[in-house]
Amino acid sequence: MSRLWSLPLIFGFILTVGCVPAIDTRLQQEAGSRVGFAELSANPDQYKGQLTILGGEVMSVTPWEQGSLLMVDQRQLDNRFYPVGAASGGTFLVQSDEWLTSSKYVPKSKVVVAGVVVGRKDGWLLLKARQVTYLEPPVWEKYYYPVPREWYPPELEHWYTPPYFDIYRGGRF
Repeated sequence: MSRLWSLPLIFGFILTVGCVPAIDTRLQQEAGSRVGFAELSANPDQYKGQLTILGGEVMSVTPWEQGSLLMVDQRQLDNRFYPVGAASGGTFLVQSDEWLTSSKYVPKSKVVVAGVVVGRKDGWLLLKARQVTYLEPPVWEKYYYPVPREWYPPELEHWYTPPYFDIYRGGRF
């Protein structure tokens, strides 16, 4: 009975941790108001040296100088700085002094970057990272669709996708 008072405290802590913004609040204040990605990528020289926050899905990560070069497919950010939406605004590069492993930063995983605008590299916007936040791994379609879509007609999709089709139970209910 004496431990019941701690349950609301534990649940409150879990809810609070789940609502934390992706980027440190000091960096958010330093970045100031958001600049649109289209404006930023069109005129990087105008914003050179300015801190900005961008996010999206990882396309690739490669070793570069003393750190890594991250290629990101840009997405819109919500009010907590999490990438949302499927439409891409373009591609940008992130130069990081840290070693970003290719086993963690796999394609389609989501990241948010607070970085200083450096200019262009190979025609893409280049940021010097101050903080790179890994948000979540990719959601693989094969998990949801164990049978390839082209193997069955669209009207039978209900029967060939989970929870009805389970390769471990032989497709029975």
